[in-house]
Amino acid sequence: KATVSVLNCTAACSPRACARTSGEQGGGCIMELSVRRALPADIPAVRNIYDASPESGPHAWREKYGPFVNFTTLVETSFLSVVAEDENGEVVAFAALDGAPRAGLATDIPAATWEHWLGGNFDTAKLTNLQPASTFWLALMVATPAAADHALPEIMRTMVTTVPTLQHFLFAVPTRVGLFAPMTAMFHRIPPKHDGSVESTVYYCEKAEVLPPLYIRKGVVEDFDDLMPLLQAGEGVLTTPPEEFYLDETLDNQDDTHAVLVAEDPETRQIVGLACMSSSQEEQLFITKHYSTDVYNKLRPSSGESGVNTFQVTFFYLNPAFEDRAASFITPMFEQFPHAEYGAIALPHTTTEHPLLSDFSYVPLKQGLTQDNGIYLLSRTRGNGVWILSRKSLSPLVVRPTTDGDLLAMEAVLDAQSEVGPETSRKMLTKAAEVVPGESCSYVALHEGKPVGLCHLKCLSPEEVHSLRCNYEFDEYVNFVPDGKPDYRPTNIDPNAPDERCALSATVPTLLVTHFYIRPVFRNRIRTFIREIMRQNDTQLLTYELSLQDEPYRPLLDEMILAIPRRVIEEPREAGANGPGTVTGGIDRGDELLALHLLSSKQLSDEKTKIYARIVVVGASTTGLAAIYAWLKIPYLLIANIVLVSRDGIPKHPNTEDNEHWGVDSLTWLEREYILFRVGGKVRTIEGTMVEFERNEKYIIADNGFIEPYDHLVITAGRQYSIPKDFTSKQLAKNGMFELSSLSQIHRIKQHIRESEAYEDELSNAVIYGSSKDVYCVATSLANIGLSPSRLVIVSPDNTSTEATSIFEDPLVDMKVDKLMESLGAKTYKSHVLERVDYDEDHNLSSVYIAQHTNDKDESKKKLVEIPATMFIYCHEKDIDSQILSALNKRSIVFDGRVIVKHNYRTTDPDIYAVGPIAMFSGRFGPSDEFEAYNPLEVGTRFAETVLGFIGVEEYLQEDHDDPSGQPVEVEDPTQLEVGKSRGTGQEASRPIPLPQYREKVSTRVLLPNDYHYFRCRAARYADNASRMLHLTSSNAKGDNYIKISIGPNKCIEAITFLGSEDIEVHNLRTLVGFPESVLNLVYAYEQSKNARGQNTLDLLEYLRSKV
Repeated sequence: KATVSVLNCTAACSPRACARTSGEQGGGCIMELSVRRALPADIPAVRNIYDASPESGPHAWREKYGPFVNFTTLVETSFLSVVAEDENGEVVAFAALDGAPRAGLATDIPAATWEHWLGGNFDTAKLTNLQPASTFWLALMVATPAAADHALPEIMRTMVTTVPTLQHFLFAVPTRVGLFAPMTAMFHRIPPKHDGSVESTVYYCEKAEVLPPLYIRKGVVEDFDDLMPLLQAGEGVLTTPPEEFYLDETLDNQDDTHAVLVAEDPETRQIVGLACMSSSQEEQLFITKHYSTDVYNKLRPSSGESGVNTFQVTFFYLNPAFEDRAASFITPMFEQFPHAEYGAIALPHTTTEHPLLSDFSYVPLKQGLTQDNGIYLLSRTRGNGVWILSRKSLSPLVVRPTTDGDLLAMEAVLDAQSEVGPETSRKMLTKAAEVVPGESCSYVALHEGKPVGLCHLKCLSPEEVHSLRCNYEFDEYVNFVPDGKPDYRPTNIDPNAPDERCALSATVPTLLVTHFYIRPVFRNRIRTFIREIMRQNDTQLLTYELSLQDEPYRPLLDEMILAIPRRVIEEPREAGANGPGTVTGGIDRGDELLALHLLSSKQLSDEKTKIYARIVVVGASTTGLAAIYAWLKIPYLLIANIVLVSRDGIPKHPNTEDNEHWGVDSLTWLEREYILFRVGGKVRTIEGTMVEFERNEKYIIADNGFIEPYDHLVITAGRQYSIPKDFTSKQLAKNGMFELSSLSQIHRIKQHIRESEAYEDELSNAVIYGSSKDVYCVATSLANIGLSPSRLVIVSPDNTSTEATSIFEDPLVDMKVDKLMESLGAKTYKSHVLERVDYDEDHNLSSVYIAQHTNDKDESKKKLVEIPATMFIYCHEKDIDSQILSALNKRSIVFDGRVIVKHNYRTTDPDIYAVGPIAMFSGRFGPSDEFEAYNPLEVGTRFAETVLGFIGVEEYLQEDHDDPSGQPVEVEDPTQLEVGKSRGTGQEASRPIPLPQYREKVSTRVLLPNDYHYFRCRAARYADNASRMLHLTSSNAKGDNYIKISIGPNKCIEAITFLGSEDIEVHNLRTLVGFPESVLNLVYAYEQSKNARGQNTLDLLEYLRSKV
């Protein structure tokens, strides 16, 4: 009996089953084997097995397969390759499975059309429903002599468990060789139609011989006594029982609308499973009313008649030891209800993926719920999702190249659906009708002879594949090196640059999907459709690219892997070219930004782990987006329900803002990375602000009246600039006062400038108030949209003359920026605070009064400065959104200026998390910095991984996910002060749990007027050694570029600061932070450049460029 454990395979493969078995080894010794996916690291061990095999006999592998087998190719390109390990972890067997015969033992079988070859030469009448979509070829199997007989059954069992659609194994050998051990114990010969007509003999093995299906029968009342002990144990129960569920009555009251099925172990005939089903108009109407069934034609009969067309699984139990045979229930379920085209099952969204659901499709609740109908709906559905399965999808699909008749039929199919727009449908049909052999191809999926799916593809040349490799991390998932030797040379992103590895791109034939559609009831066969296309084209890699203008087909994206864009060495650009420090181009659509997805033949066998828990993220802060990005790029996970609630939706990337940059750029993503949020529809966005949430019923309410249910609520809203209450008490003007808090405020500012006649008056000014970098971002944006810099007045309430208080972390940079603003005509007041404002009879702002900030409380000594102004923009202190704060307080989420979270980001409600600027760690875990001090991408990624552990993804589970009971310490331990205990209280304290440690560098870029910009990148713990830094500074010959390199006590570069008008390679400079300065001989070169007067003459920026 096989047990299941989880192993992490590769970056592109999900953890998969590891089957363990015990069998007798020679002399009665017990051999325990475990079967898992083969990794490239296993290849040497497999080669040793092959090379060490005897010269003759049943395990003489070189005699059977030939003197040389390229195991690297088998591991990298076969549909599924596995190894078996003994109890010591030694590899003792290897096998590879493919969708077509490989050119090895059998050389006369055409891979793309093997089904026609087999039917024409062999009598396949004994093979039940032999179809290419459900038939796989055993390419090769080798094992040590001691393990061979035990390994093959377990290898084949693991294969059928991993690939649920597999129904037949085929194995071909030259007729002169004949079948050999250990295959003789599992495979049967297919008789040829004509003796001697072909060189190869084909053998088969049915799935039922490897993994016998459960014996399914109708339940009877007598089963009650056997079932109750199993159900009371709890393990194996998938569904929540109905409110009034009496098993004895259910067994006794079966009729045309109620049925009970019982599963028995085929060997022992002991009961191991139970399924209770019912079919009624009420149940069907409930599903169609509350769930998104429009794409399924609201579950109406395909005949067009009305009536009950579904049955629902109301209760399901299966012994966990038999979960890999859950599919045995499917066909008998439909047999109980001949009238039903659909089967359905309702489960909590947090349900761990069960093998029964492998063929079902998830149907979410209807979207756009309001308070009027949503709360009632959520109470009725009890937070459950629905999974449905169509009877039609039980029969196999046939895939072949399209014909003119197919296109006419597909036109009717596309006209009747709502998933793909009319324009996209028209383009799809046009492309499919204009296939050019060698350049493009088109395939149709047929069900019972009728087209149900269409795919058009472009054949990529080696040059185009190489271009994609240069721009995306293809080599993370596909091995382009046939001999298996890694190549560590740098990759040039320019596809036109000479690169001898371009020839290697031809070793992986690649197709690019341009259009794809399949009827919703066959979504569970998308991988089958893709696999058949790749087999018939002899292709190993499929790609799918999307731009902002493309209409994505989400079901296809869900099956594919996101290709991460490469980050490469930047070259200096001319001023104004694509923004400072950006890289574009290199793909087959010129400079258009694309999101690229891929799927290789090897990854086709690796179904993604599907997570349906509803994750609602409140706030589009950089940290929140980083968490979403981390979830989406995990290749073996599909998180189906991510909802982002943000007042302004998904923010634009800074490089797309033209000349307007209203905030600091943290350089978190390249444009080519950020596009993922805007294409593909993987994240559903609600534009609004959370104003209320219900912890028991688990839903939030947005200010637009919509409600959204959640299983995990993540609060990542940023802190916004908000005019303090003591300011508002000074009778502020109604018009002309703005706070930089949202996109709507920015639109108001721009509209105010366009509509205000006051700016024709030279005495009218725009006052920007604050001591933050955003002040200068606002000043730059105002100047770029047409406001004269001479109208700008910057008022900073703080003293910024020291490094600790400096706005730009360097008083010299502050001084240079102030001089820059002064040269443009802007005015700057440092250490001045707002006293009051004046306004006219229409409550329009007319004047702003400020005063020098002093500690003197005598009001009469203050000297007021009047600034005629028609606009005041507040950019000083940030605070949490008042509506979110009100919601948190109402629901008793602990708040102390920020949301208080545990070490694992949980609030006082275990299903509510907070991270980023809105949150802070509880003081009982010891002192900690604010989240803003760290790299938001790192913080978001660490948080995302922690949440995955709570959701149930095993490789992210950590021992400290839940708060362990602390170890008692003596009261006098100084640690008690960090957790809030005072000395001498006689109480025991607990040692604080270690908080997450962040180590990634932090970057900042600010665009300034007159095409100047400021850039700084520092190490995460820069502040710890700030007073012990060695600073190297220089300017260029013109004196308008300033750069400072800070070197820490450990002789590593801790920070790089730049201010100037020249576009610089910011991402290149970022990579230097953390490097030992000796790598570049910085200090030595700096000291050697001093002239006779001891002045440095080295241009640090040019020196760094020369080193690169």
